[in-house]
Amino acid sequence: MTTVEGFDRLRDEADPRRRRLLALGLLTRELAPLGIEPILVGGAALEFYTAGGYATHDVDLALPTGADVDAAFARLGFEKEGRFWHHAALDLLFEAPAPAGLPGEDARRTEVDVEGLRIVVIGVEDLLIDRLRAWVHWRSEEDSRWTRRLAGLHGDRLDWDYLRGRTREIPEEAAALQCLEVEFAP
Repeated sequence: MTTVEGFDRLRDEADPRRRRLLALGLLTRELAPLGIEPILVGGAALEFYTAGGYATHDVDLALPTGADVDAAFARLGFEKEGRFWHHAALDLLFEAPAPAGLPGEDARRTEVDVEGLRIVVIGVEDLLIDRLRAWVHWRSEEDSRWTRRLAGLHGDRLDWDYLRGRTREIPEEAAALQCLEVEFAP
């Protein structure tokens, strides 16, 4: 049983997506005194930016590994299983596939407040670049679909100059971005 303040919100939250965000907010608060900031990335970030249009079950984080991180998860009632932290009673699964120092950690971020808890999400531009690269280099139709969805939902707010700078070095990426810009930029 955890003694973390605010933990009861997790038990009382029926919406799994909101429960995951609340748990992340509690984890962020637990790690803040240590100067460690988990950043929501991957499918969970895509779910966030598409308001649930993309659905995932786990929470992907850019987060360093170590005893302090393990202890914070344990205080919240999670058990470690490899690079996963699982809370069976609350049906929560967190994964840290992205170590510290990857894009999103020092790039733009989105910060949101969920019931007084701070959540940090990889910037929408960097998430779009991640999906665009999977589309271009792996020829992933699913990533093509989600790249286009992100551009469609956020095209009026995207920093297209930043995106062009991130894709400038690789002609295939630049060409794909140009197609998106023609279709979705204001």
